[in-house]
Amino acid sequence: MNTGISKILGGRYEVVALLGEGGFSRTYLANDLRQSGVQYAVKHFTFSSTNQSEVVTAKQLFQREVTILKNLNGHPQIPKFFEYLEENQEFYLIQQYILGNTLSKEIKFRQKLEESEVIKILDKLISILLFVHRNNIIHRDIKPDNIILAQNDNLFLIDFGAVKEIIAKNTRLQQPGTQIYTQGYAPVEQMRGYPQFNSDIYALGMTAIEALTGLEPQALTLDTLGEVVWRDQADVSDWLASILSKMIRYEFSVRYQSVEEVLKDLNTTPSAQNYLITKAIASSVNPYQISSESTSNIILYALMVVLSIMAIFYAAGLVPEKKDTEQKRQQSSLLETTLSLDV
Repeated sequence: MNTGISKILGGRYEVVALLGEGGFSRTYLANDLRQSGVQYAVKHFTFSSTNQSEVVTAKQLFQREVTILKNLNGHPQIPKFFEYLEENQEFYLIQQYILGNTLSKEIKFRQKLEESEVIKILDKLISILLFVHRNNIIHRDIKPDNIILAQNDNLFLIDFGAVKEIIAKNTRLQQPGTQIYTQGYAPVEQMRGYPQFNSDIYALGMTAIEALTGLEPQALTLDTLGEVVWRDQADVSDWLASILSKMIRYEFSVRYQSVEEVLKDLNTTPSAQNYLITKAIASSVNPYQISSESTSNIILYALMVVLSIMAIFYAAGLVPEKKDTEQKRQQSSLLETTLSLDV
C-alpha cells in the first residue's frame, strides 16, 4: 500500500497501512521494530511545505495536540499518547492502537442499534467527557467515526485534533476560534466559532440519534425553530427521547449545560430505571427455551391470580351464583319447617 510517507519513522516505527484521514492529518498503522507484535497508531500532520503560513498553523496544531494528549493520558478510554516525532519539517504523533470497529461502521452494518446498547454507549462517552471537560478541553468533533467499539465491550473516544483548550477564569472576550467541526454534529454556536462545553453534548446527542435511527444528521429535517426532527424515525422510549432532545436543542442556553446534568437524568429518571429493569429481565429470558419447571411456575402463578380474583368477587358479594345458591338453601329450609309443622 502506498502510504505517502517514509516507511520507517524514528528508526523504530514501520508504517504498514492507512487507517484514516481528516482535513489536517492522516493516521497510519505501524509496527514496533523493537518490540515484536506491538502496534501503534501514527498520526501524520499533512500540509504543503511550500506555504510557510500553513507550516506555522500545522505546527501550532501539532504542539497543541501534544500538550492536550499528555494531559489526557490518565483516562483508560482515551488512546494513550507515547511520543511525538519531527522529521523533515513533518510531524508525527505515536499513540496507542485500538483494535475494533468505529461506531459508524457498526451502524452501517446493523442499520440501527438497540436502545439498551445506545444507553451503554452514552454512559461510557459521558464518563470520558466528564474527564475531558474537567481538564478544560472541548473535543469539538464527537461523531461515530471518532468512537471505536473495542473488545470486551470497551469503547474509546479518539481524534483530539480539533480540541480547544479553555483558559479557566478567563474573563476577556474571546475571539472566534478556528472553525473545526463536522457538518451535522456541530451546533450553531460552534459553526460560528464560539464552541461551548455543551457543544460536545449536542454532538453526543446527534451521535446517539444516528445510532438509534440509522440516519446521518443530513438526512434529518429541521422545524421552523431550527430543532432537529427525529422522534418519528426511532423506536425509542419517551424518557430517552426527552433526554436526547434536550441534548440537541438549537440554543445552547436551553440545552444541558454540563455532562453531569445529562448523567443525572440518565441515572435518576424513574422511567429510565423501570425501563432498564424491564430490559434486563426481558434479555435474561429466552422465549424459545422454557423449561418444564418454568412452565409449571407460570401455570401455578396464573391459577393463583384467578383464585385471588374470584375470592375478591365472592367477598364483595358480586357473584350471582353465590346469591342464588343461598336463596335456594333458605327456601328449602323453610319448606322443610312448614312440612314438619303440618304433620
